[in-house]
Amino acid sequence: PNSDDLIWFGLNYNGRSFASASNEDPRLLEILGQNLRPAELLDETDENEGTTGMNEDYVKLTNNILKSQQTFYKSLTEGDLNGMKSIFSSKKAEEISEIVDTGGRIDAWESCLVEDARPAGMVISGSDALIVSPTKAFTTCIEFPANVGGYSDPSGATLLANQRWGRRSPEEEWKLEYHQTIPWSPDTRAGGTLRCDSRGCVALTRGKEKRTFGGLIG
Repeated sequence: PNSDDLIWFGLNYNGRSFASASNEDPRLLEILGQNLRPAELLDETDENEGTTGMNEDYVKLTNNILKSQQTFYKSLTEGDLNGMKSIFSSKKAEEISEIVDTGGRIDAWESCLVEDARPAGMVISGSDALIVSPTKAFTTCIEFPANVGGYSDPSGATLLANQRWGRRSPEEEWKLEYHQTIPWSPDTRAGGTLRCDSRGCVALTRGKEKRTFGGLIG
């Protein structure tokens, strides 16, 4: 391989290798859900990651993107379709297209946000942001769905969520390009993952499908 090739391997907490690849980006959320689960229980009261030591401009960008994350979750939990359309970029995420193009089903936001499907009452905590550039950023958080069954894991597992944001210039508002969740708890390995973009959501799961927001757990 030349110096530009990507080669990676993963070790679990016991130092054992669980995966490796070359010239292929790792699916980070899937890796975390399957092999690097949290070492301790997560709590709804966990605070956002601090900004101590960061320069003023970076703190401003971080606060701005986390505000956009809150706007997304408000629309999601309240079933605000117009708000969801406003927060999302029109850009089609490759992670969604690769499923749809091979015959996978996508649930449009119109059905994801109806009363018996959306995660009403869900709480998030531990939000964090990574500003890659003035036009690209990522956010993460832990989701605590209020309902049992549906969107949440019947065993009570929490969900690790990641969002990718973009904009054409620093003067524009951040737009959500991609949202993904995966069950993340100390006791259980993830059995599926949920991927969403402006079109709606697709669920990849090993279990029996359910008609819920994403139908993540079967």
